[in-house]
Amino acid sequence: MAELIITLPNGHSMRQSLSGAPQTVGRERDFCDILIEDPSTSRRHARFSRTADGFLVEDLESKNGTYVNDTQCRMQILKDGDRILIGSVLAIFSEAGSPQPPSVVIADDTPSTHATRYVAGNKRLLLSQRRLEMIYELSERLTTLQSQDRLLDDAMNTCFEMLQFERGAIGVRRVNQRTLDWPVVRNLRGAGGELTISRTLLNRALEHGERATFVAGSLAYADPTVSIVQHGIRSALCVPLIHRDQILGVIYGDRTSSAAAYTEEDVDFLAGIAQHVSIGLINARLVDEQRQTARLHHDIDIARKIQTGLFPSLLPNREGLRLAALNEPGQRVSGDYYDVIELPDGRLWCLMADVSGEGVSAALVMANFQAAVRVTIGESDDPGALMMRWNRLLCQNTEPSKFVTVLSALVDPRSRRIAYASAGHLPPIVIRPGLGTVETLLREEYEFLLGVMPDAQYSTTTVDLGPEPFIFFCYTDGVIEAMNPDGKQFGEQRLLDVLAEHRELPVPALIKQVRKAVTQFVGEAEQSDDITMLACRVD
Repeated sequence: MAELIITLPNGHSMRQSLSGAPQTVGRERDFCDILIEDPSTSRRHARFSRTADGFLVEDLESKNGTYVNDTQCRMQILKDGDRILIGSVLAIFSEAGSPQPPSVVIADDTPSTHATRYVAGNKRLLLSQRRLEMIYELSERLTTLQSQDRLLDDAMNTCFEMLQFERGAIGVRRVNQRTLDWPVVRNLRGAGGELTISRTLLNRALEHGERATFVAGSLAYADPTVSIVQHGIRSALCVPLIHRDQILGVIYGDRTSSAAAYTEEDVDFLAGIAQHVSIGLINARLVDEQRQTARLHHDIDIARKIQTGLFPSLLPNREGLRLAALNEPGQRVSGDYYDVIELPDGRLWCLMADVSGEGVSAALVMANFQAAVRVTIGESDDPGALMMRWNRLLCQNTEPSKFVTVLSALVDPRSRRIAYASAGHLPPIVIRPGLGTVETLLREEYEFLLGVMPDAQYSTTTVDLGPEPFIFFCYTDGVIEAMNPDGKQFGEQRLLDVLAEHRELPVPALIKQVRKAVTQFVGEAEQSDDITMLACRVD
């Protein structure tokens, strides 16, 4: 019968038979078939089950992941002897099972007269009064905000000075990774540049959070990675760098002379140093993240200034014609775009667009589209024909996951006619203040968004609005999809009601009233999307 041989953090082992039925492993007592009470293991961590191809291990979206032979996996068929890491708990898969229960595992070394002692990471530190005072003195120095390299170099200097390290190294895990970097290494490189550190001591510190002391005996001592005797190691210390339940790295040091062996208090003293180094590491990372965030915000502010410059700086404002617009990004930069381009004969192009997604990537696509509009707008006075041109350009120059909804309208104040085409955008609204009407213009039944199908066709719709004054109003979905704390959207009907109520106002004031109504409706809820509006009044 197949089984798991599980090595617990205290060094003891347990055997768990695997049946044909699925078995869940984790630390939730009432749910899991295989209980592992270790903080690195998720409540429901992994599942073992039999398939036609053999036993399968499947990670259940655990926090620390499931590893097979040191490679993270989502699911994998197991082979005899595979090493499965469940958090920091090691399990060996045995295809046929073992006739004898495994012995207590302390190290992966051959027996000799040496003594290697492992102590659980949560065991209380036992230090003399003098060493406690020294730890307090070190606290401010090692936890002061400074770069990671300076912090670790200072910590290693302290270890060489106070614990008489002759060789030493500090390994640090990369953020959210299991990969270990060695920013500080002293006297520990072999002829080929390799680190001459006992893999056993490192694994116990990194995987189980244990601190260890090693004292060599008179017989040869073999290590799976390097022979301790070959390198003349007489005594060694190894402790993890731990912050809360997270193992950040490891401090290792040893002596190769005939000096006195390290004691239990020495390893506790090094663990005390490691605690302060861990705090310093977290502080250094926070400072680095803060600097990166500040640089990002600076770059985004510049991007926003550049983007604002792409919008029209001045809108037409003359007798019988008034325009107003608003753009408020949901993030610091916007994926919305509006434009007004006046032709020599007095006609106006009014454009409104919304790029899929949010943030910088959407803003870059928007800038690309704005450039395409400006370059090609003079090629035709047919909105549908121009829409097909822009669609082909976007399909050629943007990735398939990015697309754009667009409304393009040519407003003729003299003939009081509007020709427009839409690429999946919200239909425009016509307000007639004198008649008291608010009308949503028709949209085509089939409208392809720009950037999706290179051969998509777009038609032009023309409406005659007659002699009465009118307001042509267009907007993006950030207006009607704004949500209040209850998850309800502002909606198109509320927008129509606000426009009807304030139809007699000048267009800048009309847009302000719409924005005010949206703000009042949303309340304390966060703005999740860009809000853009454009209004053109013809008297």
